[in-house]
Amino acid sequence: MPLRAVTAVRRSVLTLAALVALTLPAAAQDKIVHLTSLDWPPFSGETLKDKGAAVAVVQAAFAAVGYKVEVAFYPWNRAVALVKDGGDVQGYFPEYAGADVEKDFILSAPLGSSPLGFAERAASPVTWNGLDDLKSKKIGVVDGYVNTDDLDARVAKGELHADKANSDLTNLKKLLAERIDIAVIDRAVMNDLIRTTPQLKESADKLRFNAKILEDKTLHIAFRKDAKGEAMAKAFAEGLAKIDAKAILSSALGS
Repeated sequence: MPLRAVTAVRRSVLTLAALVALTLPAAAQDKIVHLTSLDWPPFSGETLKDKGAAVAVVQAAFAAVGYKVEVAFYPWNRAVALVKDGGDVQGYFPEYAGADVEKDFILSAPLGSSPLGFAERAASPVTWNGLDDLKSKKIGVVDGYVNTDDLDARVAKGELHADKANSDLTNLKKLLAERIDIAVIDRAVMNDLIRTTPQLKESADKLRFNAKILEDKTLHIAFRKDAKGEAMAKAFAEGLAKIDAKAILSSALGS
């Protein structure tokens, strides 16, 4: 083969190799889902086994359809803002379904559910049939959390007295200190905090979960409202159909 032809072939091979090298990382990157979450044991947390029960389900569902999940942990309002702001982060979780959330995000198929209700002092139980019965109560809520549409609407209108805190743990401590009457909380979160927090563990007999729940809340990923978010929600739903999410969640929660 003439030298000129050999040189041309070599150039073609090198060009093809360069194109493949450029294309492969991009293709690999397309199969990575970037999500944010918060420290919310037992469902999510950087130091938890498998990063938490909800993370375990999300990882398994996306893995079933060929995606790798990268989760970054932030305070809740920051975790939500990073999705709204755009960029690489495509969604945050775990989020409850709610009208306010669905205005701004695409909610995934539910990855599980858990009862939402009130923590109360065992010595001062609260009896209620409807939210109107709680008008005289000082209710602890976590800033930025979605609770139920009805409760959140009443709080926004000033019909219920909400006392904001930065975490469920803070609310439980305020409850023990009698600074609030009840606190909105997920039952699994409350149980985990009492089990793992020394101060709460010592006072476990002084706290209890109110017998009447607000709602059995489904847990979701909230994806950005765009074409990528729609694609990710669809992929997640396909992955969920291939796994036993309930079994994974129950195993991770130890229930």
